Amino acid sequence: MPSRTKTLLGALSTLVFTLMTFAMLLVGLIFSEQMWLAVLLAFFFGGIAAFSGVIAFKAAREAGSSVSGLAQERSRILKLAAHQKGKLTAEEAAMECRIPIDQAQALLDDLVINGRADTWVSDGGSLVYVFRGLLEDDKATAEDPMKMLDP
Repeated sequence: MPSRTKTLLGALSTLVFTLMTFAMLLVGLIFSEQMWLAVLLAFFFGGIAAFSGVIAFKAAREAGSSVSGLAQERSRILKLAAHQKGKLTAEEAAMECRIPIDQAQALLDDLVINGRADTWVSDGGSLVYVFRGLLEDDKATAEDPMKMLDP
């Protein structure tokens, strides 16, 4: 089950069981002859609410750490691409970032989908990820676009 679903489910169940706990305490106050049963049920539902809250907290923490971990991996890949003069293979990314090849390729593909990189094919058939903003010759040939408008 995804972390976001766990978080929402845990938060919702915490709310429901907390309301049930208050209802049991209210019943105990109204019907004093059933006070022991109401208190027992309040402890039961309160325990379930606490357990649900812990699950929601853990799921939220996991979701937050996985997002920050993904951002760190992307940052490492971009730094490596800069070091490699704007061209990088999935194998290089996996080896240098010490991550599985599938994960490196998924991260690189995500950068392509988001328009941060392009894919080229080498003469040997290897897939090369190209980061145009990191290519040396790309920056050297950059010109002011307003210059073209002047007659």
